[in-house]
Parts: sequence; structure tokens; C-alpha cells
Amino acid sequence: MTAKVSESDPDLDLDLAVELVNTVYALAAPPDRLTNTGAYQHILREARQDALADELTPADLPALRELRDSIAPLFAATDLTSASTLLNPLLSDAALVPQLATTDDGAHWVLSTGLHGLAALRARLLGALAAHLVRHGTARLGVCQAAPCTCAFVDRSRARTRRYCCDQCNDRAAATAYRRRRT
Repeated sequence: MTAKVSESDPDLDLDLAVELVNTVYALAAPPDRLTNTGAYQHILREARQDALADELTPADLPALRELRDSIAPLFAATDLTSASTLLNPLLSDAALVPQLATTDDGAHWVLSTGLHGLAALRARLLGALAAHLVRHGTARLGVCQAAPCTCAFVDRSRARTRRYCCDQCNDRAAATAYRRRRT
């Protein structure tokens, strides 16, 4: 019996896409933390996506890495044309079939109906990225500017000025800039 995959939330799914991309972290040893599906299953469980985590299998690791490597460039895309050039083939390959679901609060899109495991994860992450690009363009997706870090992030700041993936990289970049000014 297959577990029911929990309903997707575009903001959560966008965060899960960021977390997948950031399983490669240049400052970690080793930099690639996606050495088995358990690493991403842990991320899914932390996000209360237990059913989806349970459906991933060790055999999904190569496809999970391929998904990570295919969505990572979207965070560096500088315009919608380049983003759509990257995303459209992925959406086509995923064969997403959006359906309208109704709730007491209204209606919303469901992209992973009938899908399980990696196929459902792929549909949800790609759908969240597409929806984000439609609503916000590429300006709110970014890659950390604190070299050598290349982690992805979503800029949810009011001023749209985020440049770093985390406080640690922000502090590291500020310290580097301070040392440069002092010399």
C-alpha cells in the first residue's frame, strides 16, 4: 500500500527546492551531502512531509541528484527568458497535469495528483518554481554572493535586497569586506 502524499504548499515546495539545491554546500566536507536518499528524507521529515519521505527509495538517488542539478541553474537565472528555457523542458518531462482542487477556503492547483515518490516530489518542486517565476519573476531567486558558497535562496525580504543564503555567509562577507577596507 502506498502512503498518501500530503497536499502541496507552493511556499513549502519552493523551500524544499532550495533545500535540495543546497545539499551541495561548498563549505562542508564533503561538499555533496546527498550521498543517499536518507539525507533528503530527513529534510522532508523536518518539513512534515513524512509520507513523501517514506516513498523515496535508495534507487531514487541518481534521479534525485539529477533533479537537483537541473533546478540549481534556475536560481542564477537573470531573466524570465533564460529561466523558462531551463524550466520548460523539465516541466514537459515531468508531464505535469494540473488539476483544480476545491476546499472550504476556495480553489487551488494540485500538480501531483496520482503521483507518488520521486515523481510527486519532482512535480511539486517544478510546479512551485514555475508558480514563483510567474508571480515574481527571477528577481527573488538568488545564489549566495559570499564566495565560495553557491547555495540558493528565495528573497522574501520586503526590500528585495537579500544577497546571502544565511547569516553565516552574510557575516563572513562583512568580515571579508572589513578586512579589505582596513588594508
